Amino acid sequence: MSDDPCICTSLRQAAHLATEIYDQALEPSGLKITMFRVMRRLSEADQPTISELARIVELDRSSLGRNLRVLQRMKLVRFSDGDDERAKVVSLTPLGVATLEDAKPLWRRAQARMRTMLGEGADTVYAVRASVGEEAARLRA
Repeated sequence: MSDDPCICTSLRQAAHLATEIYDQALEPSGLKITMFRVMRRLSEADQPTISELARIVELDRSSLGRNLRVLQRMKLVRFSDGDDERAKVVSLTPLGVATLEDAKPLWRRAQARMRTMLGEGADTVYAVRASVGEEAARLRA
């Protein structure tokens, strides 16, 4: 058994190290990769509610909520009432838009660095994610 490393553990460790690379690259913007991801998806969405944004970003509502509270304290996102008073709509503030635009070149540099490190393996990462995602969806069904 010791000669068969755990794939899940290896993926988690690789994800942790990749997160460090992106976080370090984004440091001048004041964002972490998790925040950047939420803001980028939010900028592409049309006035989503928190629940809709959670589906878009593929995070559970509580994890997304923690990220959004930090972004709100930083004055990068705001909440407003939607059509349903129980559902809050999330949007970027003008400062959030500017911060995201400043962070994009930093993210692109980190992305290029990862592609260089992974080489053709970058395509494998996307394929693994798609395969695992499909299997997880089947398990949830």
